[in-house]
Amino acid sequence: MRSMQLSKERNNMELVSAIITTHNRSALLTRAIESVLSQTYGSIECIVVDDASSDDTKKKCKSYPVNYIFIPKDESHGGNYARNLGIKAAKGKYCAFLDDDDYWMPTKIEKQVSLIEEKGCELVYCGKRNEIVKLSGIVYNEVLPDIHYQGMMSKKILTDIRITTSDVLILRQALVDVGLFDENLRFWQEYELTIRLAQRKPFYFVNEALTVYRVDLADSQRLTNKYYEWINAVKYIHKKHKVLYRRQSFLDKLKTRDLFWRDAKKRSKASGLAMHYYYYYVLTFIGRCTKKMWKNVTL
Repeated sequence: MRSMQLSKERNNMELVSAIITTHNRSALLTRAIESVLSQTYGSIECIVVDDASSDDTKKKCKSYPVNYIFIPKDESHGGNYARNLGIKAAKGKYCAFLDDDDYWMPTKIEKQVSLIEEKGCELVYCGKRNEIVKLSGIVYNEVLPDIHYQGMMSKKILTDIRITTSDVLILRQALVDVGLFDENLRFWQEYELTIRLAQRKPFYFVNEALTVYRVDLADSQRLTNKYYEWINAVKYIHKKHKVLYRRQSFLDKLKTRDLFWRDAKKRSKASGLAMHYYYYYVLTFIGRCTKKMWKNVTL
């Protein structure tokens, strides 16, 4: 009787498509897959999109109940292309994304589905727990959502990056309507996607750290240090959404510049570009002082 009731409840649940993109990280990938299969939400399909891996990724995926999609090397076009293949293969009403080195806490999808259906919105996100891998060991810290970054975000979304790919649950049809992930981008892809989605409906968040976000400072696969490629990506985004940026108030324009300066400072330091680092250090300091002065003037 109990099993029949559980089966009926599952049948009434909307299907969620969990899309994991991966490349040559089979050891970490198994952790990501298991975190999807261990979710307390009872209606999930797991799709693994393998972007031309040469390790034992395929063999490991075959031992799990997942939809495995392989992209040959000559057809590889980056992470957003892989995510879009996953979206096109998805059968769920909602899509959630997971990078191969991240993983979810067991209640992530259950809590996010509950919220997205309660609010009738198209996107919800959550807090995250950073897993920072250093030579001295692993350090953890929690980052919870800012209360100001929910509701109608059409303007605020330009001023800061509060959402990462592994944090979101999105209505699949909304992704299709806005044109999916932009395959021209290798950096700030979630920022650019959420700019488009924020022009449609409000965003909401679950105020818990339900995603574990891994930052391996020694991982040569990470894109973080590729400073000049990142610069070109930011220019592309600003050109694509120039109308929205032009409409910003003075303070919002300053916040947007500060977002760029802060990230540029970190990336130039990681890339060993000392002069660039000090340049952006000065700009972030000036920007911080200007914002304080502006707030005092407007009070």
